[in-house]
Amino acid sequence: MIPIELLTMSGGALMGGLFKFMDQAQKAKAEQQKLMLEAMKAKTEEADAASERATKAADAAAARVGNDPFAKLTRRIFVLSMVALGAWAMMGSLTGLDIVVPIEKETGFNFLGLIDTTGTTTEFVRLENAIVHFEWLKISILAAGSFYLGKS
Repeated sequence: MIPIELLTMSGGALMGGLFKFMDQAQKAKAEQQKLMLEAMKAKTEEADAASERATKAADAAAARVGNDPFAKLTRRIFVLSMVALGAWAMMGSLTGLDIVVPIEKETGFNFLGLIDTTGTTTEFVRLENAIVHFEWLKISILAAGSFYLGKS
């Protein structure tokens, strides 16, 4: 039979070793958390520094561009001239200007690709007192407006 003193001593030693391992594990976790906090702090400081550099660069760019006193006037003239050209092109008929539109017509015939006498001719049709809508005009006015608002 094992004496009770031996069981008590071995149990105490095992419990002491277990508690020591648990203590070391807690210290390792604390050290890991400390390192993670330091890494996060370094990343935050790096991000703050990058943000500060970007802000300085943007301020420098704004300082370079914003010194021209005629910049706003130039943009306004550009946008107003685009609108005026579009209005003149669409409302030209109201001033007595006839509008001539090219129309392409295909003539001839094609028989199964063996006999091909097709040809394209362009005829010009005169429109009197008409208002014309140009596809490019809407895109141009939007681009000019975006340019004006983007620079301001």
